[in-house]
Amino acid sequence: MILRRITKHVKDQNWFAVGSDFFIVVVGVYIGIQVSICNASQLERREEAAIIERLQSDFERIQEDSDRSLAFHRALTEDLRTMVRALRSGVLRDEDIPAFERALFKGLNFQTSADRSGSFTELMSSGRGNILRDRDLLHALVDYEDFLERFAVAGKHNLDSALLVTGAFTSSFEYDVDLRITDDTIAEGSGVQFPVAYDFGALAGDPAFHNAAEELMFLQSNFTLWRSRISDRVEDIQEQLAESTQ
Repeated sequence: MILRRITKHVKDQNWFAVGSDFFIVVVGVYIGIQVSICNASQLERREEAAIIERLQSDFERIQEDSDRSLAFHRALTEDLRTMVRALRSGVLRDEDIPAFERALFKGLNFQTSADRSGSFTELMSSGRGNILRDRDLLHALVDYEDFLERFAVAGKHNLDSALLVTGAFTSSFEYDVDLRITDDTIAEGSGVQFPVAYDFGALAGDPAFHNAAEELMFLQSNFTLWRSRISDRVEDIQEQLAESTQ
């Protein structure tokens, strides 16, 4: 209809009417483009809100898992420290026996934790990371993923180093073959006793066992430091996610 009107006005050489019709066309196209942009922006904001909600769910789970692992390794480091003190002094006090036996039982353990966000991995794999308008949040998430890569290398080093002292650490005592490993067995603060057969005098007089215990104490302490850094980063990201929803 508008094209027919313009054609008629051109034939009639009614240039004012031609200009008016052209102006109407331009304004109509402009409004249409702006409406389209607005709709696309609203859709993108809804997608961003959904992604942030998923990230919040992921990092709530990550924090719970990370804190559990951190608590485990902090406690184990202290148990190994108690063991090393007892070995150096040659005296195992009654009050230190539970910690000593926990160290025997758990000393070689490195507890895993699901630290990655599947939602963020999916977002970056799709190349849509820029949908997050909060650049500080995006940079924190990228930095967190980079830190996990470095943690994986450090974790492997700790495990490899622990394997080197496994023989020296386990050769002088025996685990109870009837012991059943359950969630209660490994839970921190469960109060579960760990039946292990050992001769403290023999352990105190074994330099190889001394060295193994001290090496494990160092490795667990180092691992705990890495885990604490993960927990700190997770906490910071959760705070930024909360601010993004305000």
